[in-house]
Amino acid sequence: MMDSMQINTVDFLFLKYRSMTVSLLEVAKDYYPHISKAELLRRANSQELPFSVFKMDSSKRAPFLVHVKDLADAVDKEREIAAKNYAAFH
Repeated sequence: MMDSMQINTVDFLFLKYRSMTVSLLEVAKDYYPHISKAELLRRANSQELPFSVFKMDSSKRAPFLVHVKDLADAVDKEREIAAKNYAAFH
């Protein structure tokens, strides 16, 4: 019965952020606090993050957004890599 209560990463992120799209700066607070805003925006402009980012408007001042599915995929991928590395050492 407990297995049916599991929540996947996309659902968790949707519940956490209460939206399917989240500001990159909000994501950065949770997952990239070690990266400066300038570096984060540089990476976003060159699509160097492990997930895609987009703007709803062509304005330079428009915020970068992240779709929770793309963020969830990146989180799950990193977790899989970490689990494989852990298994290799233990």
